[in-house]
Amino acid sequence: MLLFSGFLISLVLTMMLIPPLMRMAVRLSVVDTPNERKVHTGVIPRIGGMAMVVGACIPILLWLPHSQTIVSFLYALLILLVFGAWDDSKEINYKLKFLGQFLAVSVVVFGGNLNIAIFPFAGMDPVPMYLSVPVTIIFLIGVTNAVNLSDGLDGLAAGVGLLSLGAIALLAQLGGGQEIVLICFIVAGTIFGFLRYNTYPARIFMGDTGSQFLGFTIGVLSIILTQQVNTALNPLLPLFLVGLPIVDTLFVMSKRISEGRSPFAADKNHMHHRLLALGMAHYEAVSVIYISQLIFLLAAFLLRYQSDVVVFLAYLGLTGVLLGGLLLLQAKKPEAGWERLTRNISRLDRSSKLRDWALRAVGCGVPAYLLVGTLLIPDVPTDIGLGSLALLIILLVRLAWAPHLRFISLRLLVFPGIAFALYLGLRDPEATALLSPVVSIGLLIVLLALMLFVIRSTKDQAFQTTPTDLLVIALAGGTGVLYQQGMIEATLVPVVLGIVVLFYAAELIMRNMRKTWNCFTLGMVLVLTVLSLKLL
Repeated sequence: MLLFSGFLISLVLTMMLIPPLMRMAVRLSVVDTPNERKVHTGVIPRIGGMAMVVGACIPILLWLPHSQTIVSFLYALLILLVFGAWDDSKEINYKLKFLGQFLAVSVVVFGGNLNIAIFPFAGMDPVPMYLSVPVTIIFLIGVTNAVNLSDGLDGLAAGVGLLSLGAIALLAQLGGGQEIVLICFIVAGTIFGFLRYNTYPARIFMGDTGSQFLGFTIGVLSIILTQQVNTALNPLLPLFLVGLPIVDTLFVMSKRISEGRSPFAADKNHMHHRLLALGMAHYEAVSVIYISQLIFLLAAFLLRYQSDVVVFLAYLGLTGVLLGGLLLLQAKKPEAGWERLTRNISRLDRSSKLRDWALRAVGCGVPAYLLVGTLLIPDVPTDIGLGSLALLIILLVRLAWAPHLRFISLRLLVFPGIAFALYLGLRDPEATALLSPVVSIGLLIVLLALMLFVIRSTKDQAFQTTPTDLLVIALAGGTGVLYQQGMIEATLVPVVLGIVVLFYAAELIMRNMRKTWNCFTLGMVLVLTVLSLKLL
């Protein structure tokens, strides 16, 4: 429950902070303007990272023990926030960026006693401090910059970071590192809150503040995981956990140096630039990068206890295949093929009858799924019952006088109702005896498939197919891995899946509602009514 609370609080905080920050960014000119290197064509606020840092720090302060490492980590995030906000508003030079990163890294290294003491090919004995401290500083600064430089497309750095955090959380849970797992969930909540506004076409960017925050956090957590939580893990594993940003940054910098240019010179040689140059659409390029990152993370899981030689050769081989394949594609220049494929898929997407049928099925299926669960439970806790009654009354008023009460967010009434019904219906022993977790997962998968088809074919730009859909599928797959490893109960699998799928489905339904009273809203009224009546 603590993991869910941390995730939810950080999600809500981030989503609440972004709209006022967007308005403030325009007034203060903290915006990203287009140039020859940028993919976007309009002026976009780049202040989302501030919301992410604040959204993460508050839950960490509330629920994590104030140990030396945690306190130092929070102070380091504050330093990155200051320098990142400075850079986002004034575009400071790289020397000042490095200064801020060096100060932040120094705080966790010297103040939090964080260092890479176990080296690959050096056995299990710690190396001297004069070796471990410089290597740790270089690694953390490198990872922070690698993720920062990879933030070139809508949802790219956020999605890659989310996948890395998921892998770190999984390995930390297996090693008993509950604090690391909680931090991963909290930061994941900030990412989902940010992606609500950043998925293509983006309305806000995270800026250097957000990308440095993600890179630094992933670097710190990967070191704690392999050097403190579970020293049996291979010390080279952080290279896989960070994954593609390291490969991309080293490749680009080496190319610049080979051409006699500064390794920090701006250009369009990053992997996402090259994929776009092949003729891929925006979401296709980001999806390819997500899949590549997933391959690195899968390798990290499979190779976690292998020898240094095996892990090192695997890393070189995977990197070689990835870069070699990209260069081979560029040599063949298949732009026309990609464009034809995109056009053919788009033609299938324009089947309006199928889309409308699937949308109606999702709109009725979500409350029907919840209603079955609520009818099966014998009673509800008093606090949830009273909360459901309050939501029901406000929802009925909101629906009855919709034209005059649009300032009351329908989402704030529907999402808690979904969470209440889902949690109770899937955790109650009597309900699960009649509706097994396997059946629940099957129904969720059907809803997910219908939802993805609607998203894929929708004419609403805010909900066209995006790489976020791939993240949803990756999270669903990750939940299955957790269950197979015996890390969570069988009844929690559909709860986790349901929270992701049903929240996303409800958002899709509400964005496409033409009438106030429809199958979805009537169904949610019935769900909240049943929960309220269970108090009697």
